[in-house]
Amino acid sequence: MRSLALLFLALGACSPYSPDLGAAPFLCGSGAPLCPDGYACQSPQGGSGTGSDGVCVKTGGVVPPDSNPTNCADDSSLEPNDSIAMAWVTPVDTRKNFPLSSLAICPGGDKDTFSMQITVANENVEVLIDFDTAGAALQGSILNSGGTAIAQAMPVTGSPGHIRGYVANLPVGTYYAQVFGPASGSVTTNNYNLTINITGP
Repeated sequence: MRSLALLFLALGACSPYSPDLGAAPFLCGSGAPLCPDGYACQSPQGGSGTGSDGVCVKTGGVVPPDSNPTNCADDSSLEPNDSIAMAWVTPVDTRKNFPLSSLAICPGGDKDTFSMQITVANENVEVLIDFDTAGAALQGSILNSGGTAIAQAMPVTGSPGHIRGYVANLPVGTYYAQVFGPASGSVTTNNYNLTINITGP
């Protein structure tokens, strides 16, 4: 009997289930799971997460930048690159073909911007974006040096999750490829791969 009492005491002294959920374990909001004890639902823009894009965050913490807990790829080494002023500089002008993988539009409202140089007049720019069809339908643009879109990435026929932007005969200068998600909806984040090709003239 004494040994049985000691066993119960030993079991009560340890916690076989005490996981470290991290800073932001999962999404919350309407239609999403409730946050665990010690966490509060916040939106990526701050404040209370009332929609489906809220994030459970440890009490007193903040939503990690560009890293919603939706299996987002970690592209933090390229961030921040939300605008042309913060664009990540690619070496595509010398390589002519430049692929990047494991990128993410995350959290909702994120934009990824990549600069490229046209060094020979009348070269062509092709931007290929490949995203997970289970996530948000991503969008893309090719921008001129002032940040104005000169081409939109369009769906590739017969290839779900693939979009392509193309501009021909560009003058010498700086251009940008920009990738972003939908402005609203139940799913606004996704992972993707990006390839920039320069051809011609």
